[in-house]
Amino acid sequence: MEWIYANLTDIEGRIHTIALPNKYESFFKNGIGIDGSSIPGLASVNRSDLVAMPDRSTLVEIPWRPGEYLVLMSTYHSGERFSKDPKNLSAKVDEELASMGYTAVMRPEIEFFVLNEKKEGNTHYFDPPYSDDTFEYRKSVSENLQGMGIPIRYHHHENAAGQIEIELLWIDGVEKTADYTIYTKLVSKWIAKNMNLRVSYIPKLHHNLAGNGMHVHLFLKRDDMNIFKGESEISQEARYFIGGVLEHIKYIAAITNPTITSYKRLCGGLEAPRYISWGYRNRSTLIRVPARMKDIEIRNTDSAANPYLAFSLIVLAGLDGIKKKIEPPSPVDYDLYSLDRKTLGEYPSLPSSLSEAIELMDSDSFVRESLGSEIYDTFVDMKRREIEEFSSVITDWELNRYSDL
Repeated sequence: MEWIYANLTDIEGRIHTIALPNKYESFFKNGIGIDGSSIPGLASVNRSDLVAMPDRSTLVEIPWRPGEYLVLMSTYHSGERFSKDPKNLSAKVDEELASMGYTAVMRPEIEFFVLNEKKEGNTHYFDPPYSDDTFEYRKSVSENLQGMGIPIRYHHHENAAGQIEIELLWIDGVEKTADYTIYTKLVSKWIAKNMNLRVSYIPKLHHNLAGNGMHVHLFLKRDDMNIFKGESEISQEARYFIGGVLEHIKYIAAITNPTITSYKRLCGGLEAPRYISWGYRNRSTLIRVPARMKDIEIRNTDSAANPYLAFSLIVLAGLDGIKKKIEPPSPVDYDLYSLDRKTLGEYPSLPSSLSEAIELMDSDSFVRESLGSEIYDTFVDMKRREIEEFSSVITDWELNRYSDL
């Protein structure tokens, strides 16, 4: 029996799967009915009868399970795209780009932890295969992704113990980039299970370890020409795009950095950018322009973000900058982390907590208009409940700090 494993992504980016026999011909013609209220944040009970339609462009054979396939789905309600589906939002952003004559070309760097590696500290960048406990696992994930048609630029051990990175190659379109990111997460977790390993995309695993970012390189093209590319510096359109991202970034931080742990990464240094700035070849800034002057790198996004939502908002913020011709501040050419606290205080910064990020998000009309009111309201409500739940939890740190009082 051949099987198709059809996948949906919820508002928080978690994957939900249904297995169907490959002979289920009506699935590709009519989709399949699902109970949307059983997927957290997707649908209310009175609007729960959804139709999940397979995206044929994502149908791919599973390399390590011949005869079985993966496909990603989008949801519909009453014949229309369901507005609370994150994948549908990214498709809408691609349509807006196309209406302006643009295509977004993106390249995510995906970091995560292999929890089984028995190492310590932050001195493991580019560990060689003979001393890297994650090498065979990482190689298997990368080879299987390539077998699914997902282009891999490279993979390597990152700084922290157990931390690895798989970087994808350039991908056309916001939706497709997010699709490939979801497939990377799915494959990484499935292969880990097969190898008796555990992996985590938590943004900060331990206070003294580097956190998991999801840096995003991107440029726009028009008529197959990169409109960001310059000679000694990037183009004016790229500067406007940067201006738009910097204008909106603190208001969309709850989407790009969506967990309580996210802000422990951003406030912990170790190349996690907190200050709203940009610069050429400067890894201490939130946006870096690499040396070749053909793309920009957004460095604050972390691996817990829902890629459909995060990539969409980053691109929409940049487009707003182009539309309004928002000039960014002067580029930073020095190490921000070398400045004293008083000087750093003069720079605008990202929120210091998820609670602050939600309050900023809730004060800004751009985010609501970009996400649509249904995704926006549900996301804010879910995160406020998450914050409230965490506020009542007693942590190990509190027990160690106060138990002898």
